[in-house]
Amino acid sequence: MDLRQIENILAIEREQSISRAAQKLYLTQSALNQQLLRLEKELGVKLFERRKHSMIPTYAGRIYLATAHRMMDMKQETYKIIHDIAEENTGEIATSYTPERGSLMFSQIYPYFHQRYPQITFRIREARVKTMEQLVLQKDVTMAFCTYAEGLKHPDLEYSDIGKERIILGLPITHPLAHLAGERSWETFPEFDLRLLKGENFILSSRETRIREMTDRAFALAGFQPNVLFESTSTSTIINTVKNQVCPAFFPQSYVEKDLPIAYFTVLPDDYWMRCVAYLKGAYLTKPEKYFIKLATLSMRGELKSLPVPLPEPNQNPLPPNSGEHT
Repeated sequence: MDLRQIENILAIEREQSISRAAQKLYLTQSALNQQLLRLEKELGVKLFERRKHSMIPTYAGRIYLATAHRMMDMKQETYKIIHDIAEENTGEIATSYTPERGSLMFSQIYPYFHQRYPQITFRIREARVKTMEQLVLQKDVTMAFCTYAEGLKHPDLEYSDIGKERIILGLPITHPLAHLAGERSWETFPEFDLRLLKGENFILSSRETRIREMTDRAFALAGFQPNVLFESTSTSTIINTVKNQVCPAFFPQSYVEKDLPIAYFTVLPDDYWMRCVAYLKGAYLTKPEKYFIKLATLSMRGELKSLPVPLPEPNQNPLPPNSGEHT
């Protein structure tokens, strides 16, 4: 099997169109179509059915494509290992993170990373956790900086833990029950009976987020469905709405600030999630990828400033001793 031919056939599968695949491959539509026809003639079977404007794999096509994907995975894995052995610090890191905290994390660590690996480029997909996991499973990215909760791990993914984070209920400080938080709630997070808010309005994270699954469990345990003013994928929007004294909402602990006009609580089942890096089980991570994960972990733990300044040369250890990191 010719690897270039395999890449071209996979492009047809991905685009579900010869014309779109040819455009992406910088080939003429006729040339790509002739290549497919020659392969089908060689195999003696049709690999795709032409349905209106779509190319749908046949049963034989699905078998061919499954093997083709494995071969391309083997090629990419082999090249990564060889580049590592040869210390060729060039290439691309494909990663995914959230548009808010993830973007902030990347902007903090990129200068450190670029000084050590100036020839490495990045391909970034900003997404929510559920989408990020699919991007890793589909091999669109190598790793995702995401979260998981108890019982919500995907069996085909490896999760490298960074740290636990509580899910917090925030009440506007003008809410009649805000006084139950006492003083320094930003530090103590007293337990609150969610049933006391039955019939009130809430702002919720959208259903594509991990936190929504967790808050739904809290409402189920409290025995009521909340009145929802609106849903948002943006935690910053949710925090600002509580800060502006509109209504209660849930958000991650990392968004807690002591000077905001918000009373902070936990509710049963006092859920946590684990901030982590997710990648395919058995995947080979290059030295630059491992270094990127280490920097991201230090950033998420608030320990990035513990790196030596000026930054180390490439042949030096990039992390301080006893940093608690794992690769």
